[in-house]
Amino acid sequence: MASMSFSFMVIISLVMGIVLNFTMFLCTIVTSALTTTIVGVLKGVGSMILDFILLGGVEVNALNVTGQVINTLGGISYSLVKYQEKARRKLPSGPKHLS
Repeated sequence: MASMSFSFMVIISLVMGIVLNFTMFLCTIVTSALTTTIVGVLKGVGSMILDFILLGGVEVNALNVTGQVINTLGGISYSLVKYQEKARRKLPSGPKHLS
């Protein structure tokens, strides 16, 4: 019986991994890589909160919360910098003067 439940969990994990990769690929094709990065940061925040609530076993203390906040802020900062770099590249450089 234990091997049946293990096999079931492996199959569920496999299906979830396939669906996750497909949706990330689809998100990148329909929108942009930047949007996929931002969605990835939000996914990380959501999964972290669900992990604390559903899985338990981890004591929620100031150190854990601080680490997660730093991690999230790092992801948001990275996304923001990449967005600004991309926006700067799209701006015209202005009129060119003939010398």
